[in-house]
Amino acid sequence: MSAHRNPIEFRTLILDLGDVLFTWSAVTTTSIPPRLLKDILNSPTWFEYERGRISQADCYARVGGEFGVPPSDVDEAFRQARESLRPNEDLLALVRELKARYAGQLRVFALSNISLPDYEYVIKLPTDWSIFDKVFPSALLGERKPDLQAYEKVVQETGIDPSTTVFVDDKVENVDAARKLGIHGIVFDKQEGVFQALRKVFGDRVQAVQEKPREGN
Repeated sequence: MSAHRNPIEFRTLILDLGDVLFTWSAVTTTSIPPRLLKDILNSPTWFEYERGRISQADCYARVGGEFGVPPSDVDEAFRQARESLRPNEDLLALVRELKARYAGQLRVFALSNISLPDYEYVIKLPTDWSIFDKVFPSALLGERKPDLQAYEKVVQETGIDPSTTVFVDDKVENVDAARKLGIHGIVFDKQEGVFQALRKVFGDRVQAVQEKPREGN
């Protein structure tokens, strides 16, 4: 019987940045191998850095001590990692398509776990930032995913309805947290499947918007 319910009219899309809107490489010419670089990114010290609670110098010094590598190598490794960032042009094209076909009724935001220095670097990259109504970096929110406060702050500031919002992230725990607030979550794993999921979830609404002018007045 639930099949006869009216489909939800999704009105908002929230995207992660790293490993969703941008790809990057953990391979550097420093003494820090890719696995260690990712371990640093998953450390409590780095999480505090992403919340904007410690400076870049403090973060690099701390993780250098914690992981037994020179802070200068940490600095250089992340400099190279930033320079490897490349925008996901296929995803950008899909979002542009959805926004255009949605007749101005689709709001798009970014919510990213990212330090302030890294955000200031990324936001200047030559890509189509115009698809976003606003970008929310964790360093300015003071909270990071998967903490519920990060999502709650975005909901409060934008006034969006979680039940009509779609969230895309490459980490399962971040998507699960969004779902706790009633947001429709999609894990960004295989791109083709994610694109199909986005077209499906926004498909009915897009179709309705396209047909409405022919049915009206």
